Amino acid sequence: MGGSAKYCELAVKLAYGEDAQVLKEKRVASVQTLSGTGAVRLFAEFVKRFQPDSPAFLPNPTWSK
Repeated sequence: MGGSAKYCELAVKLAYGEDAQVLKEKRVASVQTLSGTGAVRLFAEFVKRFQPDSPAFLPNPTWSK
């Protein structure tokens, strides 16, 4: 298991708890991204591909000042 895969494994255990049912059932997927913006972009691409008619809600302003 590479560094990124191990990081993702440990991150989901931290987020959900090591004994979480969703982890035991392998219902969680994770990826490591370069930044918060990269994570948002990756998620947007995922939604666009699998739920293309889903609405997107953006705050105004979209980025803190």
